[in-house]
Amino acid sequence: MACHIQAAPDSPERLLTAAGHGDCRQTVANQTHPRRATHQRSRHFRRGVLVVDLDLEAPGLGNLLLDDERMPRLGVVDFLVEDGLNGIQDADLPEFVGTSALTKGEGGRVDVVPALGRQSMDHPENILPKLARAMIEDVTDQGESVSVGSQISTMIARLAAQAGYDVVLIDSRAGLAELAAPAVLGLGATVLLFGTAQKQTVQGYRALFAALRLLALRDRAAGRDADWRLMLKPVYAKASLDPQVSARYRDEWYDLFAEYLYDAEENAGESDLNFDIDDDSAPHWPLVIPFNQSFVDFDSSRAPDQLLQGFYELTFRPFLDQVDAIIAMSATDNAQSMREPL
Repeated sequence: MACHIQAAPDSPERLLTAAGHGDCRQTVANQTHPRRATHQRSRHFRRGVLVVDLDLEAPGLGNLLLDDERMPRLGVVDFLVEDGLNGIQDADLPEFVGTSALTKGEGGRVDVVPALGRQSMDHPENILPKLARAMIEDVTDQGESVSVGSQISTMIARLAAQAGYDVVLIDSRAGLAELAAPAVLGLGATVLLFGTAQKQTVQGYRALFAALRLLALRDRAAGRDADWRLMLKPVYAKASLDPQVSARYRDEWYDLFAEYLYDAEENAGESDLNFDIDDDSAPHWPLVIPFNQSFVDFDSSRAPDQLLQGFYELTFRPFLDQVDAIIAMSATDNAQSMREPL
């Protein structure tokens, strides 16, 4: 498990979406949020959004947000391979970024770093060997190992610095393998944990939370407050209208947080992290995306009208409002930390 990397105070807010299994409306959310950001003229969305597709073994977000003409020559996989071999100069960074047609003159731009670029699509026979090499740790000239998570964090920081974005939206791969688990904490992002009200969701995340508990214990033993625990937020995707199911799902998330991440009530102090089960501002309280039959065959690349505000906000507006509030709060906290004396 990678150590938590805190993003620089003056860097864009980072929002990472992850799913314990597929088909959790994660991809739809990752398209509707940047689309909505282009409609917003608030102080939190002046410059634009950078979208990074880290679902390297099942890429797709890049193709949904970029047509063939806008697809950059290279992608995340190429960055990981080439940076480990020869390094990547700043002058070459634009080769990894494509500007989406979602970009509108009245709002910020939507730039996308796909998992695979045009070069890989033109030569698909090279994709699997590239992917195998991309997942290998780098070794510095001093013989020190650099994890894949650290490489990706550096990549995002360099790309974000090129244009200056308001938000970096990171799409993590589904599952808990070698890239997904470190990404949860290793990228300094607020993490949205997508899932459905099924047993497999909770059981899948239990392995992740057990690993995070060890990290939290290590932080507390070292005198650190482990505030990264506040950056985790579950998402109840494809939610039903049954209040009993919703309550059960919330309770299951509370049990996970209480068992692995919240501090024990009997030893709670002023700096300890603990919440009541009914506290809707607590990390365990899920954001909700209700089920809507219209999104079963969602494919905005073939049906662009699906990204019209009037269409997607029927289902996603409450969720997007809450995500915007999270981003705004994080931006405010970072601004305050910059003003505080060292």
